[in-house]
Amino acid sequence: MKSAFALPGRGFAALRRGARAVPRAAYLCALVGVLNAFAWSLITPPFEVPDENAHYAYVQQLAERGSLPHYLATYVGLSPAEDAMLADTKAFQIPGRPSNPAPMTQTEQRKIEADEALRLSARGSGDALSASANPPLYYLLEVVPYVLSPAGTVLDRLALMRALSAIFAGFTVLFVFLFLRELLPGTRWVWPVGALAVALQPLFAFISGGVNNDALLYTFAAALFFTLARMFRRGLNEWTGLAIGAVLGLGLLVKFTILGFAPAVALALLCGIWRAGAMGRRASLRGAAFASAIAAIPALLYVELVARTLPASGVGPGRSAVPGLATGLHIELERTWELFLPTLPGMKNWFPRSELWHEWFLGLIGRFGWLDTSFPYWVYLVAAPIAIALILAALAALVRERHRVWHRADELLVYVAMIGGLCVEIGVESYETLIQGSGIFEQPRYLLSGLCIYAAIVALATRLPGRRWGMAVGALIVVLALAHDVFSQVLVIARYYA
Repeated sequence: MKSAFALPGRGFAALRRGARAVPRAAYLCALVGVLNAFAWSLITPPFEVPDENAHYAYVQQLAERGSLPHYLATYVGLSPAEDAMLADTKAFQIPGRPSNPAPMTQTEQRKIEADEALRLSARGSGDALSASANPPLYYLLEVVPYVLSPAGTVLDRLALMRALSAIFAGFTVLFVFLFLRELLPGTRWVWPVGALAVALQPLFAFISGGVNNDALLYTFAAALFFTLARMFRRGLNEWTGLAIGAVLGLGLLVKFTILGFAPAVALALLCGIWRAGAMGRRASLRGAAFASAIAAIPALLYVELVARTLPASGVGPGRSAVPGLATGLHIELERTWELFLPTLPGMKNWFPRSELWHEWFLGLIGRFGWLDTSFPYWVYLVAAPIAIALILAALAALVRERHRVWHRADELLVYVAMIGGLCVEIGVESYETLIQGSGIFEQPRYLLSGLCIYAAIVALATRLPGRRWGMAVGALIVVLALAHDVFSQVLVIARYYA
């Protein structure tokens, strides 16, 4: 009986020791992440974060009816209270219409206050639109600020729910810092540079300042990178396996996109067993078994969910809800490739432009609101050489230390596989959205699950010139990141309030 409680006891003790060992700089970086996301939550008008109306409706369904939402084929509204606020805040009249600002007149404010005073019913139809099929963990956590809202109005609840998402941004930055500490243990001064670059990334802060389950997905993705980096540095054992499995399993309860990391996690566990050697083989095998078992539970639930929903939709492999649209595995592979890489000879050109540039790069530099608020084109042309310089500097740092990198080649391969798996997952979901006739899936925010790699590139670029000049380079990078964030906020303010 005593041994049954030994592992959890050691685990909690390890967590306490780990929390005490976290550098103060990590908490300061996390605080910057929280405050920046909170600032974005105040700047962005209600329901002007993508799908925020649907995510709010999911939380509303949990809180008011105690049940999960379900998608309705015919739109009948959400709830009287939310529908009134969506109308009063012009939530559907602003996106795509740059001449339409957010409500600012006294007449518009009086209308909002009058509808709030009516205390309209918050019990909805059960539909949460595009969020209906999402796992429930993020929304269960958001029920807390929803219920504790002192005013109990839609806008008051939305503000508190956004604040909780901003707190998740702080945890994401914290795990990014800890990832860099494990990845580059000999250069402490680059850890805060990479973490602050993430904390000040405008698109990350914009999404984390809204009600969107991506905010918590980023946290679990960063935690997964951290736990894997810790395994590579300190070895695979029971506790490490529990941590990896718990992060991956809970991440699946936030959003299924994290499944894209699963093959790389399996590869990492194999590497951990191989690294352990004969002496540590038994502990590493137990760690891998714990990780697999814990992560498999929500994965099996996901498989069951897919099995139940696909027949109902009438769309399956080789079938399309769009008449005349060709389908098949080769088309899915072609579209996934062309989402991120140039079209090869013999491939059909599925996209009229380079998605790597127009969708991903431009979007990550700045595309806000419902994808309708962007910088002037010259800003992206200025940002491009800066991004290329950072990537080249990071590659130069790897080449300079190629002997060390060679000894950690398996770890590097795992990180490459994680980004590759994320891209494949985005491609698969994009293809499924296409054949279901549900519109366009791909958005730059989906790449933010790889924020740890972005931070690693910044840290390696900072490390290249050595400590003396590297600290100056790091300070310059942070200043540029801050300027990027501030000008992005000004852009959004001008869009909605000018």
